[in-house]
Amino acid sequence: MRTKGYKLLNILYESLVFAMSVIVLLLLIGYIYWILTQIYTLIQTGSKEVFDKIVIEILTFLVLIELVRIFTEYLEFRRVRLYLMAELAAIFILREMFIILYTKEFDWLSLIAFSVLILSVTAARTLAIMYSPQRR
Repeated sequence: MRTKGYKLLNILYESLVFAMSVIVLLLLIGYIYWILTQIYTLIQTGSKEVFDKIVIEILTFLVLIELVRIFTEYLEFRRVRLYLMAELAAIFILREMFIILYTKEFDWLSLIAFSVLILSVTAARTLAIMYSPQRR
């Protein structure tokens, strides 16, 4: 009886992961369409606000690309490697830092905090690669 329940939960879990990966893929397609329409609007109007939106959405697009990479890795190997999660965290932190720098709404304390975050995520990624189960 336990194996039946386990198989049912495993099928449910895999279908949820597949559904999430389809949703992220649709988001990617939506972002590409939205960015292209905003570029067309930018060419017509030359608005700074539209340009600011495009910059932020392109940075978000990079995070979504990494999410697709992680979902693809999971669907292929049935696991997510720790160093990939660290890369996603680093890209998300860099996205936030770039947005703050671009909008010029920063102070030195927040930049130091972002630097410490980047260094800690980089250290975690390095340790995950060095002590990977595959290397043993």
